[in-house]
Amino acid sequence: MKRKSGIGFILVLLMVGAAGYFGYQAYKGSGPTHELECAMVESGPVQMTVETSGTVEPLSQVQVGCEVTGKIIEMPVDHDQPVMKDQIICRIDQELADADHQQSTADLARARSALADAKLALDELKANLPIATRQALASKEEAEANMVDAEYQWERVDELYRNENAPKAEWIATKARLLRSQAAVHSTTAAHELAKLNETVKVKRAEQAISQAEATLKQAEARFELTKTRVERCTITSPIDGIVLKRYLDPGTTVNAAFQTPILFLLAPALDEMRVSAKVGESDISHIQVGQKARFTIEGRQRRTFEGVIEERRNQPDIINNVVTYTVGFRVKNDEERTLIPGLTVNVVIEIVSKPEVPRIANAALRFKPPLPIEQRQKLIAAAKWPDQPERDSTGAAADYCTKSFAWQYEEKSRTWRVVPLWVGVTDNVITEILSGAKPGENFVRRFTEKSSGGFDFKEVLKQARPDNRTL
Repeated sequence: MKRKSGIGFILVLLMVGAAGYFGYQAYKGSGPTHELECAMVESGPVQMTVETSGTVEPLSQVQVGCEVTGKIIEMPVDHDQPVMKDQIICRIDQELADADHQQSTADLARARSALADAKLALDELKANLPIATRQALASKEEAEANMVDAEYQWERVDELYRNENAPKAEWIATKARLLRSQAAVHSTTAAHELAKLNETVKVKRAEQAISQAEATLKQAEARFELTKTRVERCTITSPIDGIVLKRYLDPGTTVNAAFQTPILFLLAPALDEMRVSAKVGESDISHIQVGQKARFTIEGRQRRTFEGVIEERRNQPDIINNVVTYTVGFRVKNDEERTLIPGLTVNVVIEIVSKPEVPRIANAALRFKPPLPIEQRQKLIAAAKWPDQPERDSTGAAADYCTKSFAWQYEEKSRTWRVVPLWVGVTDNVITEILSGAKPGENFVRRFTEKSSGGFDFKEVLKQARPDNRTL
């Protein structure tokens, strides 16, 4: 009997405990059936930015090469050392260049002497050729006079010979004299014509010789300047004030500049100012304009933030693996410790729009969707009426990035949802500027969670009875 009484007592305790548990659950279920979290419209700053990566570079880079062939005998500067414009940074052995220059100097002297000889020959011809022409004319006239005398003597002797008053030998001698005088006239006439022709032809030929001598002189002068320059180029100076970023060769190295210019140094201006080249994606490049502010932070012993202004936005895209980016460049002033050095990769934040004090709301409220059927939500949105699109924001500035949006409000008493049409502007992907439709102090739902109903729920009991939900 005692055993049965003990079992009955235990059953009574279990029934009382179950009744108490389910009574407590029913008591809890009599409260709110949902959890509601709202976002309030407030005034504050909104800043729209584009984040990307960039590379720190010098404002410019100058490759200093060698234009002559020879052995490097001296390099007085090394990596990271400052240089001044026209400072000697390298010397090339100029023995071969000196020998070539001496030869070109001799060729120049010979060309100058040849030109002087050609001019002297022209002057000599201009003086002698008229005299030769007059001499030829005198010889011609003398030959013509001799021919007149020979003709007279031939006529006289020929008449005497026909009358048999002159011997045949005299007749033949007179005839030969006549023929010789005629030949002399032809010869002196040709000599006179040749003398007149020489006054033109030989002068032109002498003038052509002068032109050739002048061309040879110019060629010799050009070669002289070339060899002189080669001698000068054996001493290499810095073209800029700056710093040596890299030295490629060492003294003792033989360089050959016949086919390709050997590079000796890579120079850059002083690192007081640097340039940052950032890559911006095609989806963000439309927001970038020259004059916008950009900043980035260097993590080191002391965190340093650098700021600059965009100076260029290149239109030529860089396409790598079908990813399109554009180069944006801006200048940055370096600090006294020269924290910025060429080649650093930095994360750049470009400030697109910054508004210090405007109405704003959390983006979670704009993304929120109430627990309603899709058709009912779409019906409420379609019935909403948006105000006129604003042209100015609350500060009087232009309403940039103005787009339609909406948020939701929940009526606790009637348990109904109401859509509120909004015009929104600048966003930083966390908070968004409100241009029209809501004022500071208004609340909009950002999260809505429904609770389970109270009373006995067999499924809830099974859930609570799971081993992972049981505790001592």
